[in-house]
Amino acid sequence: MTMLDRSYYLLRAEAELAIARAATHPAAMRAHYHLAGYYLDKAHGMGRGDTVAPAPAVFSPA
Repeated sequence: MTMLDRSYYLLRAEAELAIARAATHPAAMRAHYHLAGYYLDKAHGMGRGDTVAPAPAVFSPA
């Protein structure tokens, strides 16, 4: 991964954290924190074939 890639993932993580903090709905907040976690994993090397647990369902089926 290049430094440019790492910088991109870190910026995206920061953006997702800001959106999560501003969210008013708990499900939106949770989703954005989860996305931030994925971007941080990518920035810190988890994208090299390692697996990350899938996101939990945000809404239950009606």
